[in-house]
Order: sequence, then C-alpha cells, then structure tokens
Amino acid sequence: MSTVEPRSIFVDSLSSCCLKIDAMANSQHLGSATGFVTTHRDRHFLVTNWHVVSGRHPDTNQARHPSLAVPDSLNIWFHASIGLGNWVSCNYRLYDDAGRPQWWEHPSGRAVDVVLIPLEKLDPIVYYGMPLELADTDMVPTPAMPVSIIGFPLGLSTGGLWPIWKTGHIASDPDLNYDGRPAFLIDATTRGGMSGSPVILRLSGGYRTSNGNFMISMSGFQDKLLGIYAGRIHENLEVGRVWRPNLIRDILTHHDP
Repeated sequence: MSTVEPRSIFVDSLSSCCLKIDAMANSQHLGSATGFVTTHRDRHFLVTNWHVVSGRHPDTNQARHPSLAVPDSLNIWFHASIGLGNWVSCNYRLYDDAGRPQWWEHPSGRAVDVVLIPLEKLDPIVYYGMPLELADTDMVPTPAMPVSIIGFPLGLSTGGLWPIWKTGHIASDPDLNYDGRPAFLIDATTRGGMSGSPVILRLSGGYRTSNGNFMISMSGFQDKLLGIYAGRIHENLEVGRVWRPNLIRDILTHHDP
C-alpha cells in the first residue's frame, strides 16, 4: 500500500495583504471593495479609497449608490489566527457616537481618494502587512510596462477569499500628475470591487534604476508598490486612476506625527 504525501501550496505574500470589503448601510449590502494592510509604528492600518468608506464620489460628493444610501460600517474579511486559508468577518463602524468618521483622511480631504482605517489587535485575526518600503524599490516605471492590480473584481475571489490578480499596463508617465493631482493612469480591464487594490510593478530578470543602471534581480523578480487603484476615470473607458503610495505616508504623518 502506497501513500501520497500532501502537496505544498504556495501563496504569494502580496496576496495575503489584500482583504475583501463589504460596504454596509443599516445591515444592507451596498457593494464590495478591496483594501490592503500596512504597518506603521507597530500599528496596523487598512488602506482603501475615500469613496469606499464615504459612499460618495470624491469629485462631486454625491452618493454613488442608486438608492443614495451611504455606508455606516464595513464588513472586512480578515485572516483568522486558526491558520492561513481561514477567514473571519469583522464589522467596523465608520462613525463614532458623535458622528465623527473613524478613518484617517489625507490633509487635502476627499481631493485625494485614499484613506487609512486604524485596525485593532484582536485575537482571532492575523494581519499580513504590505511593507511601505516596497514603494521605495529603485525601479523606474515607464508607460506600457505591465502592472498587477490585486483585488476582488465584482466581489469575486479564488480559493476561499484570496484576491484575484488582474493585469494592465501603465497608461501615462508615472511622474506626471493626472488631472492636477498626485495620480497616474493604467489601462486595465478592471471591474467594480477593485477600488482600494494595490498596484504592483513586478519585473523578472532585469530593470533600470533611477541612476540609469541596469540591475539583474537575483531572486528572479522584483516588486515595487506603484499606488492605490481608485476605479476607472470614465465608465466607457478601460483606463483607471492610481494614487501614488507616498500619500499613505502623508496621511500617517498628518495624523500620527
């Protein structure tokens, strides 16, 4: 009688950072989104978009849902401490008893569609944070380079609640601001539910650095956090906005100097 050894399962470390979000209003589901965890001074934060937590369009401040309802809480699906591959849903109130928002905004407010949600340390939860140092990887992104958007299109997932990696390409010069704000564009077939997804540049083999050198990655590939995806700029155009990752540090400095 022969036995078959169980096969090891490998999951990309960046997949562990991304979490599914369900926006709720009076316990009614309004829609899904994405967030990713990062760590600062031993505290954990969920990074997502301002329009996800507010339920409003950041340019017009109008409610985005057809019913005009806006969320009062988020159901966030975290990794459970009983083992990787298990999840637990926690409900986070978006406002305190006085009606004050519980998220951290950029100093520019809704003009920058990025927020942080401080996360508590809870026993049933394990946080896998995306290092902000990934934004500092010395790789020069250029138009037409492939990027990965890691999230939950239409609220869908794989293998439980693991995110889906969608592929796109850089559609504007990353150092140039789009619409006068600190964001650039990507060309990708994204869908609702991917707002708040991290956008990753992953190159295998070699890449160019800021001083003009060409480097060869000994690990086989190199990652750089390019920013936070915030949805398409027009419903009939497969072009979306990506907010630069330095905005996360701006928010942290503003609220926790």
